[in-house]
This record gives sequence, structure tokens and C-alpha cells, in this order.
Amino acid sequence: MKNFLILFVFCISFLSFGQKIKEDDNKILFDGTAIAKVDKDKTGTQFTYTSLDGSTGIVANLKTHKIDAQNSKSWLVVTNLDGSKKTEVNFELLSFTLNYKKAIAELLAKKYTIFTAKGIENLDAFFAEERPSISAEIEKVKEAGKVDAKQLATLNYQIHTAEKLVFSGEVPEDAFTSKYSDAERKEFMSKVVAKYVVSWKQDSSPYPVLNVDILSLSGRSLVKAVDRGGKMVVALTESSKTFTYAPSFEYTSRSSAADTERLVKEVVDNSYLNGQKFMTLSEAEVLLSAKNADKMAKYEEAKKNSANIFDKKGYAIDPKGEKTEGKVTIDFERIAAPKSSNGMVDLDGGGDGKLVTVFGPNEKGNLRTFNFKAKENVMFGVYNDDNTETKYRALLVKIENVAPKDNTALDLGALAGVSLASASWKYFKEVQVTDKMSIYQDIPSNTYVIKVPNQEKGFQILVKKGKEDKFLSKLKEYVGDSVGSSDLEKIDYSNLEGLKNLVDLYSNFK
Repeated sequence: MKNFLILFVFCISFLSFGQKIKEDDNKILFDGTAIAKVDKDKTGTQFTYTSLDGSTGIVANLKTHKIDAQNSKSWLVVTNLDGSKKTEVNFELLSFTLNYKKAIAELLAKKYTIFTAKGIENLDAFFAEERPSISAEIEKVKEAGKVDAKQLATLNYQIHTAEKLVFSGEVPEDAFTSKYSDAERKEFMSKVVAKYVVSWKQDSSPYPVLNVDILSLSGRSLVKAVDRGGKMVVALTESSKTFTYAPSFEYTSRSSAADTERLVKEVVDNSYLNGQKFMTLSEAEVLLSAKNADKMAKYEEAKKNSANIFDKKGYAIDPKGEKTEGKVTIDFERIAAPKSSNGMVDLDGGGDGKLVTVFGPNEKGNLRTFNFKAKENVMFGVYNDDNTETKYRALLVKIENVAPKDNTALDLGALAGVSLASASWKYFKEVQVTDKMSIYQDIPSNTYVIKVPNQEKGFQILVKKGKEDKFLSKLKEYVGDSVGSSDLEKIDYSNLEGLKNLVDLYSNFK
């Protein structure tokens, strides 16, 4: 019987995803039967799919963002016919085809079950699912790219004769001396945007002619300057533009290295004045695309390394005891990528720990996103890979956010920057829960919070250097007269074991 059921499920799955989707004569065919009509606009990127009777349908806009010369990002912005509902999904080819009308229909049929043998279905469930805005993420990248483009347009650069390189940004004159480490020299090299060659060549003239060539890192000529009777004729090779200028000094074959730098800088400066950069538009696009791709990669890495929870199997339970199961997501902290040679990449991901979402089925079995605010006194849990579960509780607590000295572990003995905060509802990780006193952890600050039943608010364990007496006074006020001051003073509040001793002490007196 069990084998029969497995075979039955396999057959159903095969039938569900084995149908052929075709497009012919502006109709979508499902196993050869017309189930919808399709219309493409003049741009060739907007496709309107409607049922055969015209009663329902969707509009799919194909969006593309070029990442670099070889890669691009494509996605669909899907709305219903009146535009009142919208969602975005990644565009992917499920089979080889050059027909976008068919490709989109195939994706929506096989992955999202919008197109079925009966026509266009399941639109409510499709639009009810909350998905991240791909367009918004791409806009962040574009905005970051505008900043980079502005920096390129006003490029602050240095010339180095010894290495024959042109650098963007500030690079010390003695960059390649023993004064700097290999890592620092590597940092300087990461700023190279071009290389140059200054030479005396035997052209048609019987005398050597001064030539200045500025090349891309791949060796392609970007700017070529030649001396003609005391003036430099400069050609911007990829734009076919030329101009002439008179150098501010006389350059000869016996000129110094400093004069060489000065000459190259003049060539570059005059290239700017004529509306062009020694880095051509195509060259700049490659550089900016690489920077943007790097930022996106850092953003994804930062998400993975953050304390936030993304689409992890779990549940939420409201004060009435109603349990909602599905995939849990919550932002405890703002997402910021680590420092690199390009500086800090900071793509804000929220990070207040006040809202948890659960993506799962409703009473009818349709998938949707449920939002649970901390102030609604909700608890939630997630299932770990080792089959254990971690629980989180909503508490009303005044939390002071601290900046650890080493970004790895909180130093409660000598805290750095502290910012004051008022009491608010947010989610805390359960550490030890008893009916007398419970311990919770604040994820962003990595500090602990205690909570007793007869107090409305929780109490953050935060001992600031030089203010130990004030902390003990407030703690005494929170726990009441059940624990003596001398006993409170003996406890080590810098670690979890000390807090567990506080719980035991309080529970025994109570």
C-alpha cells in the first residue's frame, strides 16, 4: 500500500509538471489546447495574458539590469489586469526558447501554477505571497553606481613613474617603497585604472618624436598624444576625437621622472577639459559593474553572517494560543557588509527586531504571509538543523545599544559607545525560563535581560564602567526586597553563569 501511494504521488507530480506549454497565434497552449490569450506591447517587454473569455488575467513586465559585459539580472513585475495587485519574481528559462511569451507562460505555469489545463487560476494565492522587491534591490545598486560614476567623473588621481601607472584616489608618492607592507601595496594596486608609456619614437621625421600613450589595463589604447612642433596633439582613440594643447613646460629626452609625471598629468587634465576621460565609457562601465556586483556579493554575505533569521522553518503563537507554522523571517539587526578596499557597504535591512513574519498556509491551505508585531505579545520559535528549537519572546524592555570593542563578543567590563533608548516591545531569545525569573538575550547588543512576573517590563543587564553602584541600585529596585544588597553585590554579571546564580538566589528567597 505504501509503495502504491508513493507511486501515485510520483505520477501526479510527473503529470503536473510534464505538460507542454506552447505559444501559437497569440494563444497559450497547454498540451495542445488553448487556455489563454497573450498580447505583446511595442517594446517587446510587456506581455498581457488573459483568459479566453477575457474575465481575468495578468500583465507581466520583463525587466533586465546589465551587471557586466557577460552577465545580467532579469525579473518579472507581475500585476493583475487593473493594476491593484503586484508582485515580482525572478525570470528564468525552464526550457530553451527564444519566444518570451512562451517562456514567461511556462515559468508561471510550472513554478507558480497560474496557467493550468483549466485556464488562468490561483491568482489570489500568487499575489497573496509577500516577496522581496527585486526592483528596489536593483535601484539600490543603481544609486550606488551613480555615486561611483560621480567619483569617476571627478577622478582624483596620482601618477607613478616607477610603476608607470595611473591611480584613482589618494596614493602616496612613496607607495612602492619598503615603508609599506605587501598588503598596503596590494591596496594601492587595487586602485590602478590605467597605465602609461612615454617614449621617443622615430616617426616620419628624422628626429625622435615625443609620444604619450595611456592604455587600459588590458592594453587597449585609450589616449594617444604626439608632439608636433612644441604642441601636443591628443587623440581619444575610442571616440575618434582629437585636440591640441601647448604644454606648460618643455619636455626633452633628458627630462626628469617628475617632469614625466607632470606631462602625463597634463595630458589627462586636458582630456578632462575636452569632455572625455582617459577611461572611456565602456571602460568605466566595466569597472562600475564590477563594483556593483561586488557590493551585491557583500550584501548577500552580510545577510548570511548576520543574526537575522531568513525563511527558517518555525512557528508563531499569539496570546490566544493560536499557532501559525511556516517559514520564519525577522530582522534583528541592520545588514552591513564588512569593510573592504572600497569601504563599508551598507544596505539597510531594517533591524529593529519588532516584526516577525511567517510564510505558511492559511485555513484554506493557501500560502500567505502572516505578520506578528512584538507589541501584540507574540512568541515564536525556529527549528534548528540538529532537531532542537530556539524560542523567542516579545518583551517590553528599555534597551541601550552598545558597541563592542572587537565586534565579536560583548565586553561588559569596559563598554564603548552607548546610546540611550526608551522602553519598547521587541523580540528576545529565550535563554532560561522559570515561573520565578527568566533570562532572555537581546540579539543586536548581545546583552541579557531578566524578567519577573510581577514586573511589566524586563530589565537589561548592562554594567557600565564606573556606574556599578547605579546598576545595583536599579537591580535592587527591580527585584524588590526578596534579595539582600550584599547578595546582589557578590554576583558576577559579566557572564551567563552569574545570571543563573541570580535566578537561583531570587527563586529561593521567593
